[in-house]
Amino acid sequence: MVKLMDISVKIKKAETNGNLIIGLNSVMVAVRQGNLSDVILSSNCPGNIRDDVTYTAKLSKVPVADFDGDSSDLGEICRKPFNISVLGLSEKKA
Repeated sequence: MVKLMDISVKIKKAETNGNLIIGLNSVMVAVRQGNLSDVILSSNCPGNIRDDVTYTAKLSKVPVADFDGDSSDLGEICRKPFNISVLGLSEKKA
């Protein structure tokens, strides 16, 4: 598990730079294209989604971090009014 402060700082930095990718479909496309530096999964991310993202990220050599909080906590850190289960941090501006 990655510490909450570490992820929070990474997310805030990515958000200010416009490098935050939210949602399963967008993250999967970015992983396949090799445009992500990290993928973050919430603790309550469904198992089938977790397996798909982890497998695809492993093939693309993108690190996957498990967030200690649930999807509502991840949404709160991103300052979004909805839950987030899958989050990507882009290497370059999207």
